Amino acid sequence: MVLSVVTVFAVAGCASGAGLTQAEVAGMSLEDEFALASERYAEMQSVLEEAQVQVSDGAWQWNGGEVLPVTGGPDASGEPLPGADESNSYLFRAGRILEPQGATGVRSDLDPMIEYFDEKGWRSGSREVAGEYETRADTGEGWWLSYTVRPNGQYSLAIDSEVFWTNDSSELRLAIGKRDVTPFPEESVPGVFEPFPSWTDPVQP
Repeated sequence: MVLSVVTVFAVAGCASGAGLTQAEVAGMSLEDEFALASERYAEMQSVLEEAQVQVSDGAWQWNGGEVLPVTGGPDASGEPLPGADESNSYLFRAGRILEPQGATGVRSDLDPMIEYFDEKGWRSGSREVAGEYETRADTGEGWWLSYTVRPNGQYSLAIDSEVFWTNDSSELRLAIGKRDVTPFPEESVPGVFEPFPSWTDPVQP
């Protein structure tokens, strides 16, 4: 499988931490944060699925696992969350790859996604970079979607969340990672994703 990194570009938006302030998160236990991360992960998968089917309801390739959140800070999409860094914040990120038969990365292949963004009323933009075309949208609800078409026929869809506060990103990642034993598939149809672990799952050494 050929892996690709989607180049993201700014669309006006603001990361809000999903309405929870740093002080509110400070009063949460690790188990509470785990449960909240699970809800955010499920929401991400729902947004991703709806965008995928605008292009194809067939199998999409994976470009890595996505249950583990990414630490915040410089990896954030959209506007940064003031005071957030790699130790006190995180975000979710996922992506899929599609290789339509006969695809050559023409600009018009962005149209289904652009039309979808417009129907949703999302702020969006598109551009050409080194012969590749991409469009990106801010859902206004803490999610950024990017769709890229390439001359080699490899098309990719990526989703990033806003930045969320956490008391300790390392502890949260460990709590999730040590309970996650399900390998991600090489490909899947929209709506199929790695299940988020349960707090009651056995903790791996």
